[in-house]
Amino acid sequence: MMIVLTVFALSACADRRVVTAPGTHIPPDNVPQIGGPAPADTRVASRPSSVSPSPEEVRPASKKRSKALSRMLRKAERQLDQNQPDAAFNTLEQALSMDGRDPLTWHLMAKARLAQGRYRQAVSLAKKSDSLAAEHPEIKKKNAALIRKAQAGQG
Repeated sequence: MMIVLTVFALSACADRRVVTAPGTHIPPDNVPQIGGPAPADTRVASRPSSVSPSPEEVRPASKKRSKALSRMLRKAERQLDQNQPDAAFNTLEQALSMDGRDPLTWHLMAKARLAQGRYRQAVSLAKKSDSLAAEHPEIKKKNAALIRKAQAGQG
């Protein structure tokens, strides 16, 4: 009986912390849309829209992407080109642990999900990429195209 009272007294004095299960880097499928569509880019493109910018070009000069992250993004792009979306997505999850605020990483994850036929998640990931791509109109344009494809795929 004394042990029960002691445990009860100690638990009353203890800090109450909410412990959550470790989450994933993937946003939920039902992310509400924030704001309207991205404004049209009025500048003349220096390359065809089908060519992805290199990982180094997507970062503003003030915040360079690490070489390791650039290598991972190139690897994921190769995997996507070779129709290996599962492998690409796994590579990109590792890239998120290096820099979770890189819009190209999120865009490529959306591209991988689109290739897998997971349209709602592709839209969600593209929207996340869009939210980080304020200084990257080329990524915003690619996200908009990807969202249109995913919505068409959903039916």
